[in-house]
Parts: sequence; C-alpha cells; structure tokens
Amino acid sequence: MIPPALRLCARCLRRSKDAEVLAKSRLSSSNSSRRFLQTQQFQPFAPPNPSSLPKAAPPKTYRRSRRWARRLIYLALGTSVLAVLDKQYYASALTRSARTFGLGLVVALDYKINFRPHPPLAASIPALHARNAERFAGLLGTNGGLYLKIGQAIAMQSAVLPPEFQKMFAKMFDDAPQNSWKDVEKVIREDFGKSPEEVFGVSFSGDPEKGVMERTARASASVAQVHWARLPNGDEVAIKVQKREIEQQVGWDLWAFKWDLPNHTFWLEH
Repeated sequence: MIPPALRLCARCLRRSKDAEVLAKSRLSSSNSSRRFLQTQQFQPFAPPNPSSLPKAAPPKTYRRSRRWARRLIYLALGTSVLAVLDKQYYASALTRSARTFGLGLVVALDYKINFRPHPPLAASIPALHARNAERFAGLLGTNGGLYLKIGQAIAMQSAVLPPEFQKMFAKMFDDAPQNSWKDVEKVIREDFGKSPEEVFGVSFSGDPEKGVMERTARASASVAQVHWARLPNGDEVAIKVQKREIEQQVGWDLWAFKWDLPNHTFWLEH
C-alpha cells in the first residue's frame, strides 16, 4: 500500500507538468500573434534619375515580316493584273493552261504513290480511279471549249478506261454552258460585217414581213451553240454559231496538251 505522502507528491508533480504545458502553449500563441513593426524611417517614393537608368533598347521594327508582307502584296497584285489581262485579251487561256498543268501534276503524283496492290493513301484502286476521274471531269467542265471536245473523244473510246472513268466521262455529252446573245452578235458582226437582222432577214421587234430568231440557244456544245430561226420565206433553220472565245483558246489548249501529256506519261513510266 502506497503511503499518503507519496500519493500527494505524485499528484503535485502531475499538476506541475500540466501547468508547464499550459504555459508553453500560451507562450507559443503569443509569439504567433506578435506584430512585427517596420523599424526603418518612412520615405516617400521618388522616381529614379534618368541618368542612372540603362540605355533603352531600340524599338522592334519587324523588318523581315514587313519585307515578306510587301512581297505577298506585290505577288497578289501581280497575279490579279495578270489574271485580268489574261481574261481580257486571251480569253483566260493562260489560266486554263496553268490549271491543266497543276491538276496533271496532282493526278500523276496520286497514281505514282497509290497505284499498287495496297495503296497507302487510298481505300482501294477503284477509289483511286474514282477521285481522279472526278478531278479530270471537273477540269474539262471548268475549262470548257476544246477540253470538252477532248473529253467527248475520250468518252467515245471509254471501253479501254476503268469503269469509274467511263461513268464520269459519259457526262461530257450533256449540254455545255452557252454564251450570251451579246457574244453571239459580236461573232456574227465579226464574220459578216452585219447585224444578225441584216444577215438572216429576221426581226426582234415583231415585224411580220421578216423572219424571227431565238436569242437563247436550243443546244450548246463544246465549241458552238445552235439557235433556231425562221427565215422570211418561212423556212425553219438551225444557225450554228461558234463561241467567241474558241479562236483565242484553241492554240493555247493544243500547246498545253502537246506539252502536258507526253511529259506526265514519261514521268509515270519511270
């Protein structure tokens, strides 16, 4: 049995330890909430002396970007002027030739890369034929003129072509876009030196003593279009008028075919 004096000493010891822990906790809380004051003397902000600052860096002029911007502007202006002159004086022959060379290069590269048992950039060989036939048909339809005539000639021999080309080139026999009556009238004046009324004896104002002629073509082909007319003697005739731009385009078109086809054929074979 523990004597009472020892129990009392143990109780006092525990109380002293509790008091010491409580004092430490109060001391730490007081230290954490203590305010730290600025001991230096307050000085108002003053801007630095300019002479003490380093030398300023030169401003960025972006010379290279400006140079390339000027080049792009000059290129765009030059291309626009060339396109306008080509359309005005050459019936867009240069543009059509450039379009032919560009598309021929694309098709040649496509077949060079993908014409194999497992084409890397095509789902299959028929898909390769289909997309290139669509490209060629779009080129022939956009260029028109002699290009449509070439497409019709190819379509007549389409048995030697893949089915995808046969299906696409069959559309070459549909009506081609027709020229306006203003262009038709210019062609007749250039060929005969007279107006259509004087050449065919027709009237567009309803004169009963003269014949009549339709200004809208009944059919339009690759190089000409057909207009219906009734002559003063009552005969009904079909007047076939060559499209005005064909004379200017045919020389460039033949040159483009002569240069493009052999070169691409040689490149594909080798």
